[in-house]
Amino acid sequence: MSTYVISDIHGQYKAYKKMLREIDFKPEDTLYVLGDAIDRGPNGIKVLMDLMKRKNVEFFIGNHELLMLDALVNMQENRSKQRSDTDDVDLWLDPCNGGKSTYDAYIDLPVSKRKELIQYIQNAWVVKKLTIGKKKFHLSHAYTSDKRMGDGLKYADMTHSQIWDIVWVNIYDRAFICKNAAHLFPNKKTIYVSGHTFTQRLDCVDEKGRGIIYHNKDYHGYQVYNIDCGMALKNKTSQLACLRLEDEAQFYVPLEE
Repeated sequence: MSTYVISDIHGQYKAYKKMLREIDFKPEDTLYVLGDAIDRGPNGIKVLMDLMKRKNVEFFIGNHELLMLDALVNMQENRSKQRSDTDDVDLWLDPCNGGKSTYDAYIDLPVSKRKELIQYIQNAWVVKKLTIGKKKFHLSHAYTSDKRMGDGLKYADMTHSQIWDIVWVNIYDRAFICKNAAHLFPNKKTIYVSGHTFTQRLDCVDEKGRGIIYHNKDYHGYQVYNIDCGMALKNKTSQLACLRLEDEAQFYVPLEE
C-alpha cells in the first residue's frame, strides 16, 4: 500500500495513464492529484473523467480548475442577464491559459456528466495534511492557508479569494519571499508538496534538460517539494512527475514518449 502525489497533468492523458503503469498503481494505493489536470494539453476532460471514477484518487483544485469554474459561472450569469462582461471567460480561453480544448470537450458532454464533473471539482481539496509513518506532509496546488484546517480544507470550506491565493501564489517569487520569509509556512517540521511553478524555472533539470522534481530541505527554513515538471510547456523538456511519500521515491514519464 503506497501513497503517490502528482500535479499539473495539463490534459496529457497518455502520459498520465503511462504514469499509472509506471508506478504499478493498485486499488490499495492512494493517489493525490494536486490540481491543473486540465488546459493547455488536449485531453483535460478525459483526465478528469478518469480521476472521477477511481475511488483511491483524491483531487485538489488548481488555478486552471478555478479558472474553469469562474468562466462557467460567467457564462451562466450572462445567459441570465445578471452581467454582460466576459472577463472570466476571456481569461480562461486566452491562449496563455489554454482553456479552449477543455471547454470544447466539456460542451460535448451530456448535461448530466457536466453537472457531475462540476460537483467533483467543487468537492476537491484545497489543502490537506497527511502523516505517513513519522513524516508529516502538507499537500496543495501552490501554497497554504492561514485558516484553521484540521486535516485539510475543501473548496466548499473557503471563500473564492482564499482559494485564489492558495492556487495562484508563486512561493519562489522574490517579492513574495521578501514579504513572507519570516513565516512562509505554518510548521517547520512539515514537508510541503506542491506544483504550479515549472521546475525548469528553478533550474531543476536532468542531463537532457527535462524538468525534474525540485527538493529543497532548507527553503527559508522549510522543506519543500515542487513536482510540476512542465507538462504545460508541451515541449521536449516536459515530464510528468510522481512522488511516493513513504520513501520519497521519484518517477517520471517524459512527454515526448
